[in-house]
Amino acid sequence: MPIDLNFTLDVITWEAVSALSGLMIAGVGFVISRNLRRHDRHTQRYALLGEYRREVTAFSKEYFEIVADVLAVRDSVEDPAQVRAELERLATRLSGMVDAGRFLFPNDTSGDNAFGFEKGDAFAGRRRPALDAILAAYHAVKAMKTEGDYRQEKLAEALAQLRKTGEPLSEPIRANDPVYLLIQSRRCYLNAVVPETQPDEWRRMFSDILAPVLRATK
Repeated sequence: MPIDLNFTLDVITWEAVSALSGLMIAGVGFVISRNLRRHDRHTQRYALLGEYRREVTAFSKEYFEIVADVLAVRDSVEDPAQVRAELERLATRLSGMVDAGRFLFPNDTSGDNAFGFEKGDAFAGRRRPALDAILAAYHAVKAMKTEGDYRQEKLAEALAQLRKTGEPLSEPIRANDPVYLLIQSRRCYLNAVVPETQPDEWRRMFSDILAPVLRATK
């Protein structure tokens, strides 16, 4: 039954007071509920971001360890056959990381990159720069263990994948040096991953926690 809210300035009925109180309580409840929902969304977002960062950090650590192992094997193992076998094993791990990385860095299928769906959803679109960098490392390692035309093919492919990342390369560019290309793959990976996976709120937090970096002067 509808409540009569009509009252005069000198007479306020209990029904009117009760109705107004109910409206005020409902309004306050709505604001509180809205704020709680907003807080829950922020909490869930940060929880997901935190979990994602942990996964990316673990994935990146594995990649950096493989690169370090490649450099160590190349510099320390004397038996050429053993070197080639170990480099092949590490190249295989890098190839596997490119596929496993699709769980963390799925292809971009938005806008102009909406193509290739006939290959399946996992392979449609444009590969992420982070995975281009790892693929460049794979080709660089393959070049280390071969000679002749195949080596040149792998060197060219490594450089092409580095350029696809869109990240800067250290000058001068040594296109025929697989070690240079391998190190550049690590550099491009960092440039592609760190800014993309670090929210602005986290950057501000680090700015508050860490002291400013001052350029050394002579």
